[in-house]
Amino acid sequence: ASPQNGTEADVKALVTTAIAGPAALVLLVGAGMSPEPEAMPTARAAEYPASLPDAAAPFPGGPGGCARPDPTGTGGCVTAATAWLVVQVERRFGPLPASCWSKRPWNPDSDHPLGRGCDYTFGRIGAFPDALDRDRGWVLAEWLRVNADPLSVSYVIWQGQIWSGRRADEGWRPYTGGGVYDPRDPTGGHYDHIHVSVSK
Repeated sequence: ASPQNGTEADVKALVTTAIAGPAALVLLVGAGMSPEPEAMPTARAAEYPASLPDAAAPFPGGPGGCARPDPTGTGGCVTAATAWLVVQVERRFGPLPASCWSKRPWNPDSDHPLGRGCDYTFGRIGAFPDALDRDRGWVLAEWLRVNADPLSVSYVIWQGQIWSGRRADEGWRPYTGGGVYDPRDPTGGHYDHIHVSVSK
């Protein structure tokens, strides 16, 4: 069953087998991104977790600037790799509340103004999610982690935990807020939303 539309039991079953560590999307239209060919393989590799949605199609482009309209409706821009990620997530998880581009003047290191970061909300911003939304979020967070290479994902933050490609061997580790956010806060600790950044 789809993590977005499945029963609570379906989601819990996915999370139980998918997570080895601790426990406003719209289809890209008019952004100039061509969908991947239907023939592009998304078959699971032998080591790919069977509990997760199908693997992402690899991003076919290279590095680029914040030049495409943000498909999440912020009025800003995103990179081609970010736009590709948005499409891949929507195709496997259905529409989810999301936001990519943002000025973020309080955080000079944020990827949002560069069009390389997106937030996916589970529950309500400013509140800790219920168990079902938390579990659904973990399925997406794990999917992003497992598909980090084809999607050029550099790091993912969810439920007070961070995974980064540079420290992949450490798995999920505690998120400290980077000196900018309060990691105990629902939003600062990324309990109410998943943050994902891409490297291109």
